[in-house]
Amino acid sequence: MENYDTRYVQDDEIRARIRERKKRAAFKRRCISAVIAVLLVAGLGAGLGHLAGRLVYSVVTREPVSTADVNVPLVGTAASQLGNEGGEPYCTWYGFDYRVEWCACFISWCEDRCGLLEADKAPKFAIVGDGAAWFENRDQWLRSSDAPSAGDLIFFDWDRDGVYDHVGIVSAVEDDTVFTIEGNSSDRCRQKRYTLDSPVIAGYGHIVS
Repeated sequence: MENYDTRYVQDDEIRARIRERKKRAAFKRRCISAVIAVLLVAGLGAGLGHLAGRLVYSVVTREPVSTADVNVPLVGTAASQLGNEGGEPYCTWYGFDYRVEWCACFISWCEDRCGLLEADKAPKFAIVGDGAAWFENRDQWLRSSDAPSAGDLIFFDWDRDGVYDHVGIVSAVEDDTVFTIEGNSSDRCRQKRYTLDSPVIAGYGHIVS
């Protein structure tokens, strides 16, 4: 991610650099779409398309956690868990005595640590679709084309079939990129990034402070 010091760089040069970066991002997205289309045409099935969506649209961020807005309590709590593997203590806290797909349990655990559950400002959920429905029913749902804020929840539909597959926390938004912290990303808590127009983003749950 590039940072520009406007004391030394003229506005027109900044705009030129931003345009160039957007062109590169658009080219990358076109290449990804073409690859997925070829896979589907080749008859390799929705399962492979699902996997491909997860691999190519989600990128592990190599930048430090300082990229995240840790001043937002939910983001700071999630950031403290980066690198944790296996779904504990989140699954046990939720009430499971066995391992489940734990992205939503992780979110709920973080919300509880911030007092959001007790204040009824966020949902406790283990099924991703239940969390999305909570925001939709309260008119706190943002479409994928809307601008999220740090501390919102981000919902994903990997194969774009109308079913919510995964959820994370928006940790920061900069230019055309949304940064996230997610549980159960390859069985680990990870920081990741997506372009704001990524087709796998289904929408956002806005948490009112």
